[in-house]
Amino acid sequence: MQARFFADSPFAKKPIVLDTRVQSFTALLLAAGLLLHPAAYADAKVSANLTPAVRKGTAADAQFHAMAGEMAAGRQMPATAAEEFLQALDYTADAQLARRATAYALAAKRDDLALLAARKWLAADSSALEAREVLARLSLQNGATAEAGAQCQAIISGEAGGEADGFRHVALLLSQEKDFGPAALALMKSLVANRPQLAGAQRAMALLAFRFEDYALAEKSAREALRLAPAERESTLLLVGALIKKGDIAAAEASFESLVQQQKDNGDLRLGYARLLIEGDHRPQAYEQLGKVLKADPANGDAHFATALLLLDERRADEAAVHLNRLLEIPERQADAAYYLGRIAEQKKQYDAALGWYEKVDSGNQSLDAFLRRAQMLGALDRLPEARELLGGLREQYPPLASRLLATEADLLADHQDYQGALALYASGLKSVPDDADLLYARSLIYEKTNRIDLTEKDLRQIIAKDPNDARALNALGYLITLHTSRYDEAARLIGRARELTPKDPAVLDSWGWVLVKQGKVKEGAEFLQQAYSVFPDAEVAAHLGEALWMLGEKDNARNLWESAAKEDPAHKVLRETMQRLLGNK
Repeated sequence: MQARFFADSPFAKKPIVLDTRVQSFTALLLAAGLLLHPAAYADAKVSANLTPAVRKGTAADAQFHAMAGEMAAGRQMPATAAEEFLQALDYTADAQLARRATAYALAAKRDDLALLAARKWLAADSSALEAREVLARLSLQNGATAEAGAQCQAIISGEAGGEADGFRHVALLLSQEKDFGPAALALMKSLVANRPQLAGAQRAMALLAFRFEDYALAEKSAREALRLAPAERESTLLLVGALIKKGDIAAAEASFESLVQQQKDNGDLRLGYARLLIEGDHRPQAYEQLGKVLKADPANGDAHFATALLLLDERRADEAAVHLNRLLEIPERQADAAYYLGRIAEQKKQYDAALGWYEKVDSGNQSLDAFLRRAQMLGALDRLPEARELLGGLREQYPPLASRLLATEADLLADHQDYQGALALYASGLKSVPDDADLLYARSLIYEKTNRIDLTEKDLRQIIAKDPNDARALNALGYLITLHTSRYDEAARLIGRARELTPKDPAVLDSWGWVLVKQGKVKEGAEFLQQAYSVFPDAEVAAHLGEALWMLGEKDNARNLWESAAKEDPAHKVLRETMQRLLGNK
């Protein structure tokens, strides 16, 4: 069973926040993962009838419950903390206490408590914008569209920069509701209907429609915004983006060049246009725009960086390195450049050089990953004690990341065939957090490597029991069953569910294609395997795709595919076994 982690390209950026201190309401939400993952608190039921009230009592009553809430917060018990803070608020109208109660309720995924706390917060401070945001989002999720609309309208009316900025604020707020796209769009339409002649309202509608992939609505709203405010920059870019998504590149190009002729800062505009083209997978046109930026401004760091990432995604590492080396001349870009130069060296198995580059990454989004890769490079260089010391120090410094760091250390031990040591680490981690999905998943991989298939399956099923929508575990279990049993129908159900959740993940596409092949649906399976290989040309995917082609009579194509993959990864176990079995290779 492969690790099944390759949803992104090998060089895909994975932003990481290192500062885990909770200093503000926004930080509390970030710590809970709620600003990035609003659906995390979408399942609980909310009572729309909860209303704030302050009972008669003494200051000692409020202080008692506030102290109990602080103790619960310190013990990582957010639900209890929220409940205690709310009880304190029964005796005092304290906006800051209500703010904290709201944040901890959201962290605990207790919408009922969060709604009550946000109401108390707003009652104590009518200017509390974040309280209105929470009420708007929870009301939308609960189907209380009238209240959601009222809160959004209050946000629009109260925006210091004017109604246009207020509409943009609401669009950005609603754009986070990825599981409630239709409701969010309907709500925004009702708000825009009140101010149809405001260009900013139409622009906000286009922005939200673009977020939820309603490109026809995005185009219509952007054109209306431009009718009301001709040549407005953001509206034009939204129109261009919608046209790109529709595949009408000629119209997008015409609209964009018209805007460029009226604006002075063509560099920033072309970069924005290039990003839209990249998102739409129109790479030749993106390269053209980035080239124009660099021709006009050879030192443009953003253009060099975007070009480098494009080239890396296409496995053109040497060309990418040219642009990354230019970034080393720009202080604020040096960490990014060093990180990706390290990735290139690592891909080439130049572990000493990679280690040197990673050691230069001391800031930015990639800093934690660079630390982890430093440990991996030390392991690859047989400097395992240094690697473990580095990871141990990080665990002490960043306790919330302990599971990830422990898994990295266990992986290093497994790479050195110390499977018992790796399992002991996982056991120690799971003793503290028995249901940690990352640790269970990582341990399942070790069990599979040691041919303990029953325990592999047990860990994966434990993950799914806690979270039936864990696509990674669903896919891994389905793939495991495909490899080690003949229960293909069960495997197909599991992988099929993972495919519903992550339809573009090449790991899932590979698993789905392979289980179809095993079910005798070879032609259909080959189509999905080809999709997976086109996104992620991995040796194991190549082994599967080649075998499907072989079964379909395309033996020359299969042989060429395997030989090409073997040049990239000659030691891959699955690929070697497939070639030996079907070609007689040794």
